[in-house]
Amino acid sequence: MTPDVPDRPVVVMVDAFSSGALLAHQAAGRYRLIHVRSRRELPATFAATLPAGLFEEDLTYPGHAQDVLRCLAEAGPAAVISASEFGVETADEIAAALGLRGNDPALSAARRDKALMMEALAASGVRAPRQLRATDHDQLVAWRREQGLDRIIVKPLDSAGSEDVFTCVTDQEVKDAVEAVIGKTNLMLRANEAVLGQEYLDGDEYIVNSVSRDGTHRFTDAWISRKVTVDEGRKIYDYEDLLAPDDRRLGAILPYVCEVLGALGIANGPAHTELILTPGGPVLLETGARISGLANPAALQRCTGSDQVTLTLDCHTTDASVLARRPLRYARQASARCANLIAHRAVPLPGRAIREALERLPAFESIRFRKGDGALTSRTVDLNSSPGAVFFVHQDDMEIERAYRALRALEHELL
Repeated sequence: MTPDVPDRPVVVMVDAFSSGALLAHQAAGRYRLIHVRSRRELPATFAATLPAGLFEEDLTYPGHAQDVLRCLAEAGPAAVISASEFGVETADEIAAALGLRGNDPALSAARRDKALMMEALAASGVRAPRQLRATDHDQLVAWRREQGLDRIIVKPLDSAGSEDVFTCVTDQEVKDAVEAVIGKTNLMLRANEAVLGQEYLDGDEYIVNSVSRDGTHRFTDAWISRKVTVDEGRKIYDYEDLLAPDDRRLGAILPYVCEVLGALGIANGPAHTELILTPGGPVLLETGARISGLANPAALQRCTGSDQVTLTLDCHTTDASVLARRPLRYARQASARCANLIAHRAVPLPGRAIREALERLPAFESIRFRKGDGALTSRTVDLNSSPGAVFFVHQDDMEIERAYRALRALEHELL
């Protein structure tokens, strides 16, 4: 537990799990921290990532909302931050109740439910994919035929980490995907009572991270994402490359992201946006009102001189001096690649051996494992079953490519 230092402002973090722990570690020296849980129970893998020792209190919101709000009001916090995808709706509700900077709770559901998200875009005149919310496969099969779509995406309405995202080209594949999703409890600990069918979008995928304050959006980093196809036609994340800030594609992408953020009511705090740049222009896949799941402050500071975690904390302070000094579009001093580990079979994770091999590569910056050393891996079929992520940073793009190829060779030997 952190010592009680009254002159430090209080910051409330909702669900500081996974990458949200980065926010807590950065804030611990500057703020007194209170943690709020938006769910009574969490999977052990997520719960274990909470840096509990950094928080003065750890409160549970469901069933105790009024008591929690009373406690927080007495503490007089300077900010309420959703520290992970789990906490988006609860953080909105608490910030509004306490009169603190946040995002309109009226659009909270649209910032989580992917069907409502696209409806909000359409209502604001922002281009969105064709879609159908369905409760059985017959509805989706009929809709696919009516729309004349060769391929569609079937996925849960409000999960994360590419969980149960299927690309379907036949009626049977649509049926199999729906049956795999409906009735399952997803990563957000909610039962999938329906699925979302969307048109398949042709083009490269891009990731854009931002921090907003009072409707002004600053872009901290943008990446082109590459995927590979594994068995059963599942596409998994391979790697992302940091784009140069003057990349011509950003001329179309960033204004579109501003429109998306406006349509979803994301006026304050971080956002993580994934989209496809189609021949007709950018089209949203989804936006999360939270920091990137692969946020890496040290790596981004080397590459751009700033990072999303630092600016997220600053955007909630009274003067937001650090944020105000940053340009609306990031700079780039070095190249970067984030490669997701791909496990080819079930083996005890050889974390130490992987790290020691990578540390001999000039471009290696860091590795973040999703499992402990020796924990059993499973074949990678989505982002959550990837054993970890490796960051490469270097001035020479070829050095990064050599390091990446060495990583993939190492995987075939050890994973």
